Amino acid sequence: MKNIFFLLGITFMLSLSACGPSQKEMDEQKRIDDSLMEKERNVAIDNANALLSDTTTTKDTMATIETKTK
Repeated sequence: MKNIFFLLGITFMLSLSACGPSQKEMDEQKRIDDSLMEKERNVAIDNANALLSDTTTTKDTMATIETKTK
């Protein structure tokens, strides 16, 4: 009886260590997630660049207006 419980315990511990994804599977999932986020990242970068260029244009325009009024 003790031998059966011992074998079941070892089997249970081995099955727990076998659960979960391998490093290869985790790397593959990360690659897929990164490729899906690439389009959104590019759009966010483009929006940020557009916002920065708008801000720069506004500052240049304000400097020109201040210069003309003096």
